Amino acid sequence: MQIDRKALEGLLALNDRQLMMIINRLIAQSGIDPAQFNIDPKDIVSIRTAISGASDEDLNSIVEQYEKNTKGRGK
Repeated sequence: MQIDRKALEGLLALNDRQLMMIINRLIAQSGIDPAQFNIDPKDIVSIRTAISGASDEDLNSIVEQYEKNTKGRGK
């Protein structure tokens, strides 16, 4: 998985519904039931703020955690 500034800008350009679909897909691929994660559509503003404020170090850490989690599940 590759996340860079250009990818983040692409995520931020999505409308709320599209961004929620991407987030739910990533959650499911990580082995978490999206229904249990329970993202409220009103939380999308906070999610956008977190995405836009992520540093390069944050991005690398997120990718490492995601890859460890998906490898642990045989994906």
